[in-house]
Amino acid sequence: MAYFIIPILIACLVLCEVLLSQWRHRESLIQILSQTDPLTNLYNRRSFNEKLSLIQNTHTQYAIILIDIDHFKMINDDFGHHIGDEALKAVAQLLSTLVRSSDIVARYGGEEFIIAMPETSLTIAREVAERCRLAIQNQTLETLTQKKINLTASFGVATSEDETQINKIIHHADQALYRAKAYGRNQVHFHSETNHG
Repeated sequence: MAYFIIPILIACLVLCEVLLSQWRHRESLIQILSQTDPLTNLYNRRSFNEKLSLIQNTHTQYAIILIDIDHFKMINDDFGHHIGDEALKAVAQLLSTLVRSSDIVARYGGEEFIIAMPETSLTIAREVAERCRLAIQNQTLETLTQKKINLTASFGVATSEDETQINKIIHHADQALYRAKAYGRNQVHFHSETNHG
């Protein structure tokens, strides 16, 4: 009898292990999908906010950079959403390669991206924003008709030096971004209590 039961038990144990392994893999995949934007593979807004709260809780100074692709609606309207998606992916890839491993890059909504930089001064954040701006400016996309599109983006920078509340720091970066767009786009503007330039 044991000759029949032992192989069945071994088969059951192997099957259980396989099913458990698949379940773990699926859970891991679901967790990744719930944290990332499916188009750009960056963090989504919810995950970004969670990670930013963790940075805030450490009481270290940090910088926020908001980025908006210039004339994105025109790209979609003139060349189609496929090219718009390619623009989003290209910018996401550039931003990811131009920041430190400790920085958090996310798609914040539509054509807007956000970067949180722990332990970063306004000076360093502006330098990073300018480096990203130049990289995007040098990025070209090719359409289906072989026409090349030059991308640009506008940047707003703020730090926790002047404010302690997360939503206000992001608001300051958003105001700086608005000024960058109002003054002609493809620029970096920053928030400071002494200089709103």
